[in-house]
Order: sequence, then C-alpha cells, then structure tokens
Amino acid sequence: MMKRTLTFLGLLMFLGAAAFAQGHMDANERDVRIVEGPSISNVTEHSARIEWVTTSAGANHVVYRVAGSNQEWQSAYHQGGGTRHFLELNNLEPGRTYEWKILTRDGDVRKTGQFQTEGHGRHGRNEGYGGRVPLYRSVNANGGHFYSTNANDQNRRDYRAEGSTGYLMGTQRRGTVPLYSLSNANGDSLLTTDVNEIGRMQAGGYRNDGVIGYLATSQVEGTVPFYRLVRPDGSAHFFTASPQERDQALRSGGWSEEGVTGFIWVQ
Repeated sequence: MMKRTLTFLGLLMFLGAAAFAQGHMDANERDVRIVEGPSISNVTEHSARIEWVTTSAGANHVVYRVAGSNQEWQSAYHQGGGTRHFLELNNLEPGRTYEWKILTRDGDVRKTGQFQTEGHGRHGRNEGYGGRVPLYRSVNANGGHFYSTNANDQNRRDYRAEGSTGYLMGTQRRGTVPLYSLSNANGDSLLTTDVNEIGRMQAGGYRNDGVIGYLATSQVEGTVPFYRLVRPDGSAHFFTASPQERDQALRSGGWSEEGVTGFIWVQ
C-alpha cells in the first residue's frame, strides 16, 4: 500500500512539473521577437516558402488559407524550433491571394500577412493584379497612420480604414526591393527599404514588423512615386501615392517631405 501511494505521488509530481515546464516555455515564447522577415519566396501555382528569424528559439508553425474565405486553415508545421524558420506552404490554388498566420506553440498569433500564387495566364504570371497585393492605410484619432497588406488590419482597434493607397508585389520580382514595416510604442508606423535605417530606428525604440511587400526601385509602367513625409520633430511618418495629398499635408505646415520611398502600383 505504501509503495502504491508513493508511486501515485511521484506521478502527480511528474505531471505537475511537466505542466509547469510547458507553461514556462509558453511564457518564454511570448517574449520571442521576429527580427528578420517574414518573407515569401519560391512561389509557384501550388506552393510557396515562408522564412523568418527570431531572437531566440520558437515554434515552426504557420496556418494559411485563401484570403477572406471561410475555408479551413491549412497547417504547415515542423517539429522542434530554432531561431531560423522556414516552411513550405503546399496545396495552393493558382492565381489566388492567401493569408497566413505565424503561431506560437500555444496557438497565439505572432505575425500575419498575405501573398499571391502564380496563375494560369500568359507567361505563367498572375492574372488580375499580376501578383500585386493592396497596401491598406488606417488612421487613428491622433492622425497617426498604420499600413498593412492584410485586409483584416484595416479596422484594428482605435483605427479607421482609409482604403488602399496602391499595390505592392506580393513576392519579389526583378526591379523590386522588400518594403519593411516598423512601429513604436507611440503608434508611429514607418515604411522603409533601407536596411541600415532599420538598425537605426530599432536603436531608437522601433520594432521591425518584417516585410509587407515589394516596391519598384524605379518608375515603370503602372507605377507612381510613393512619397514619404515626417513631422518636424520626427515623431510620426506619413506615406501617400497622391501628389495632391502630399501637397495638402505640406501646406498644413505639420509635415516635411523626405522624398520618395520607391514606386507603387496604382491598379
């Protein structure tokens, strides 16, 4: 009887320790930050590859489905976890926009985004937007803006949707560069193609939220300049593809022009 009781107590202690270890792991994972990516590459009609880098070991788990649909989420998972992550997204439909979520081990959402698969059109390229995804803009009561290629981000808490400012490439093509999104605790959103600027802004308290799409480096057919403005004290940034909107902001005296970030598609 004594032996059976000790065995039962030992089992309880083991289960309790395991539960504590699992909770501790999840708490640690919530502190894991993405420092590179996520980026989408090797896109075909039926598959794509997603990659990202984290500050410390984290889960390799992504779910994905056709954007805006009620489809069941497909899952890509790799056992274990390190700081460099890559997964293959398979069973995709040609010429469709997909939404994805990077998850923690306990199912929390770490990062979201979208990309478009190759289509059946001429030369194997996408029909419709030609591989482009909308860049949405939202504004809060203080005039701060947020930019995302995820339609669900338009109505994030305390923000009002302003619609699309143009289109980015969903995957990198010749003549394009990654457009990174950064943000800080004061609600400022910064878009940049300059990796050196990312380091400077991170040192100033900004978080690197990764690549949201790909911007043309020179003006080609169908693109317009994507203007960048800043508050005189550097506290906020504003981006627009509209010359009229840029001029109006400059006339208000509350913004200074910082040039062109790149070239964005208008349809």
